[in-house]
Amino acid sequence: MIRPLLVVGPPGSRKSEFAGLVARRVGCRLEEADATALEVLLAKGVSESTVVDVASEVWLDRLTRVRALDRSVVVSVESKLEPDGASTTGGVDLWRYVTVPFRESHENVSCSPEARETAVDQVIEVWRRDPIAVAAGERSYVIDVGQGIFEARCESLLARDVATLFVTDSNVERLYGERVRHVLARANSRSVVAVFTAGEEQKNLATLQRILEQAQRGGIDRTCRVLAFGGGVVTDVGGFVAATWMRGLQWISAPTTLLGMVDASVGGKTAVDLGDGKNAVGAFWQPSGVICDVQWLRSEGDRNYSSALAEVVKTAIVGDSELFRLLEVNSESAIARDVEFMADVVRRCIRVKARVVGLDEREVGLRAVLNLGHTIGHALEVVGGLGKRTHGEAVSLGLVAACRLGVRLGITPESLEERVVLLLRRLGLPSELGAEELREASGIVGFDKKRVGSSVKFVFAKALGDVIIGPVALEELRRLMPELADRA
Repeated sequence: MIRPLLVVGPPGSRKSEFAGLVARRVGCRLEEADATALEVLLAKGVSESTVVDVASEVWLDRLTRVRALDRSVVVSVESKLEPDGASTTGGVDLWRYVTVPFRESHENVSCSPEARETAVDQVIEVWRRDPIAVAAGERSYVIDVGQGIFEARCESLLARDVATLFVTDSNVERLYGERVRHVLARANSRSVVAVFTAGEEQKNLATLQRILEQAQRGGIDRTCRVLAFGGGVVTDVGGFVAATWMRGLQWISAPTTLLGMVDASVGGKTAVDLGDGKNAVGAFWQPSGVICDVQWLRSEGDRNYSSALAEVVKTAIVGDSELFRLLEVNSESAIARDVEFMADVVRRCIRVKARVVGLDEREVGLRAVLNLGHTIGHALEVVGGLGKRTHGEAVSLGLVAACRLGVRLGITPESLEERVVLLLRRLGLPSELGAEELREASGIVGFDKKRVGSSVKFVFAKALGDVIIGPVALEELRRLMPELADRA
């Protein structure tokens, strides 16, 4: 086991008894933790096999939960108490308030006598698998990352003897469609296949309608699952199908591209475009599970894969200084798509985003740090002509611009700007900024979604793993942008 196992549960769950059962089965030590002890444990970053029985009241603090989910594997033991049996007042509403936080875990189990041994086996399997948890209340879920894991994990997430709506695009269907259908058949799941033409331009309401009509003809009801298997367009569309059909179905996300894994896999953002409005129609709809099998990265196109490395660099700057150093030392492994190295990269990126999303599920504040490099990057993407640059290439340039603006304003160290530019170049990403293009882009930044009145909430890097959001007057931003160009 890589991380310690925390056992949590509301009053009446018999979590302490269950924690002891797991510890004895694995042959490791058992500890008890109140708020102070848990804080010490998380700060130490214990990596050895340890089972920790966590006091119930500790789990009501959201910051504690998010930190614990990042640094340990958490199993929640369900309570057998009925609402009226709780030693509280306020009835069902208060009981719900008390129990919902315990749904934010890597696994929920029952400690009833008849299910106890099975539950112990279940927990040990999850502990060894070491998935990443995304805290989203009752709709929390886990993300599995690895090589060759798709078949086993997909079967475990599918409902037996009911239909699965398999959503994918024409490119992925050609490469892997038959293989996925075999997995569905092994899981005794009747499949209704919805394939749409590959391409961002197909991410629209017309495509959504065609898939919903296929779901209707195929008898997809509320007991069924949606499997969205493909790149970011597929998971966006498939997730939105799940959010809208029958007022919401469970769905499984299986991203096959690097960008889909490190970005779209976390947060439950689903959408289609409407005219010029990118992701204008959508919903937050968390999946039941996400499978990031890095073997699929071998078949991704060179340009798309390379472009996605810009989002990896961004994520490293935002929340993982060690990942940044790993990329500096192992740039060739990243470019070569070394599956072992990329599994670690993908996992680290997802953990950063899961921490942020856990504290800001609906993007009302903190989550904006994930937009580092995007304000100017989006503007450059537009002025270059949609399709001329990929999103990742624009973000790469946006990262350079954000660092240089931070240097100009005394926020970002010049040494960090130099490291970022060098790493982007090592990864084959663009880093050259032209004054004329920046001048043209300066007229577009006012349309940025982070604009508030006459200023823009801009994301700056103070150091690796230390970013801040600060207002920049729109007039000043427009004035400074051309000055961020490369020096002759």
